[in-house]
Amino acid sequence: MNMRISSESEMLAFGRQMAKNLTFPAVFELVGDVGAGKTTFTRGLAEGLGISSAVTSPSFTISKRYAFPLSHPENNTSGNLIHYDFYRLDDPGIMREELSEALLLPNAVIVVEWGGGVADLLPANKTRIEFNLTPEGDRELQISAPGKLETVEISDLSPTIKNVGGVSSTTSKSEKESSTCEIYLDTSTNVCRLGINDQMYSWDSGRIMAEQIFTFIHNKLSENNFDWPDITKITYFSGPGSFTGLRIGAAVVNTLTDQLQIPLFDHHDVQRPVIIPEYGRPANISAPKK
Repeated sequence: MNMRISSESEMLAFGRQMAKNLTFPAVFELVGDVGAGKTTFTRGLAEGLGISSAVTSPSFTISKRYAFPLSHPENNTSGNLIHYDFYRLDDPGIMREELSEALLLPNAVIVVEWGGGVADLLPANKTRIEFNLTPEGDRELQISAPGKLETVEISDLSPTIKNVGGVSSTTSKSEKESSTCEIYLDTSTNVCRLGINDQMYSWDSGRIMAEQIFTFIHNKLSENNFDWPDITKITYFSGPGSFTGLRIGAAVVNTLTDQLQIPLFDHHDVQRPVIIPEYGRPANISAPKK
């Protein structure tokens, strides 16, 4: 089944509708470039399952787990949406074992992005969705789904979602790509890495990181139609790495989260009041002069 989706709201609606047709356990393999809409689809899937917490890309934590209520719970148990992203791993290593165990959970919905390294673990009855960007900026989806998911009618999802080659969407393309703005920052090397929702940017900062980092972040926010007040969450790679880079980055994220009054997380996905760099070795601090 193919369809074309023209906005974030349509992608969310598609995810919500897919959630209504699930039989547990369920496995989704999402295939597509960065920014193609995979995490937005997962957000819609989570909403359809009754998950109220914010769903974000696990690109740097590899996996995230969200509990959801079951319609007919047994022994007061709940279901789990487990979202994997193997983009950063050439070799999944121990994460193969975690995924193998998750696939055995009876009330689980497993979502796997960039799953080439674990393709042999995924069941034959998985739902596979390919996300392709069109020249017009739409998302063209190719869906291979088991059982009754094949019977999902596109007209049931949203009045603006259409078959490939169908009528034009009535949803404006001027909508922001995401209603939330979550950023990830890594200054542990001279190449500063900034994530804004599903988008990732790199900047070879050299010796001007301290002078230009706020300009770099703001420029990328602007490219995504965001500004400082739109940021809803910051995650920071706290180390190990460069002493200078980590100190600069920690100062940036601590200042932003304090001024914007938003949550701050380290790269272990643990919320922190402030970030303290993890150098991995004794800090390179000059001894006081006598």
